[in-house]
Amino acid sequence: MTTNKDITNIFHSPLLAELENNGVIYRLYENRVYHVIVPEFNEVGMELINVGYDFLNKNGGGRFYNVFQFSSFSDIKPEIREWAAESSGNNYTFSDAIVIDSLPQKIMADFYMKVNRPNKPTRIFYNLDKAAEWTLEQIMEGK
Repeated sequence: MTTNKDITNIFHSPLLAELENNGVIYRLYENRVYHVIVPEFNEVGMELINVGYDFLNKNGGGRFYNVFQFSSFSDIKPEIREWAAESSGNNYTFSDAIVIDSLPQKIMADFYMKVNRPNKPTRIFYNLDKAAEWTLEQIMEGK
């Protein structure tokens, strides 16, 4: 997984802020892209979400085009999947791009899409470049 600063131009916008907390990297770009890189063996729970919310609020708050990049063996707790799919749960989101790199993650992502049915534009990708391309399309369409 690529985490270095060389990829920061992938979203065609200057990097406004960056935070690393417990190995998780949070990045915010001028065009409202919020990129979160989750390392191996890390499970996304409300603590990670709340650190991200604090980071976003300290940098202007509002709604964002999310790109969540998961490395192998990282996962999302079931209650977070339900919360993210509900309209009342996640008010910070225009769209979600989820980048995965393993078959077990693909199975979980497919389950999330079919069972939780997120109400915001959401796509699953195996490649950060494709996720960035789709996210930039969402920005251009004003979704």
